Amino acid sequence: MRTVPLVNGPIDHLVNDLGEPHEVLTSLDRLAAGTSQDSDDVRLALAELVETGDAQVQRGQESANAERREAHQRFHLIMNWAHLHENRMELNIKGDDT
Repeated sequence: MRTVPLVNGPIDHLVNDLGEPHEVLTSLDRLAAGTSQDSDDVRLALAELVETGDAQVQRGQESANAERREAHQRFHLIMNWAHLHENRMELNIKGDDT
């Protein structure tokens, strides 16, 4: 639960700024710049996304550990949007308009 706010940043960036790509070549630094988070927060967010099956991090054809990447090192972030949409709930609570 404590990583939910951190995960929302990269998800929002991938959806709203990049158009929900299946795969993107990026780095922790690039994601941090796109989300206005620091690279350590992005690192935690990616670890959560990978752990829950919402994403994969690869370097070439090999799986890579986001937690061990240097902030400037590029990797392929492969999103499983179907899994993410199926398993993450977004609550919108409408307030009184009066």
